[in-house]
Amino acid sequence: MKKLLLAFVLVLMGCSDVVENYYADYQQAQADHLFERGWLPPILPASTTQIQVANNLDSNYSQGSFVIAEAELAQFIAQLEACEFSGLYRFQAEKSVWSFTLDTQGKVRYQLTSRAE
Repeated sequence: MKKLLLAFVLVLMGCSDVVENYYADYQQAQADHLFERGWLPPILPASTTQIQVANNLDSNYSQGSFVIAEAELAQFIAQLEACEFSGLYRFQAEKSVWSFTLDTQGKVRYQLTSRAE
């Protein structure tokens, strides 16, 4: 009985609907249609690199990170809405809401959620 239970638990663990990927640059992410499918915001500069994504296909939730060159970071931030908490920014497009935190090296961490109707 314990073996059957263990096998069942292992099968459930293997059924995750979270898909994780790494893209060296913007062009690779674009080729995988992440922008048109709504997993990444349309405001990323074409020079964005080191894109890591973890997309939950069931809940349409995503989190990840990417790097924006220092020369383009100010332009990226200008497209965001500053939140009441220092260092937290938001961008909304249609039903999607992205929350961003930035570090001093140009690394941006994000979470994507769906806006309530």
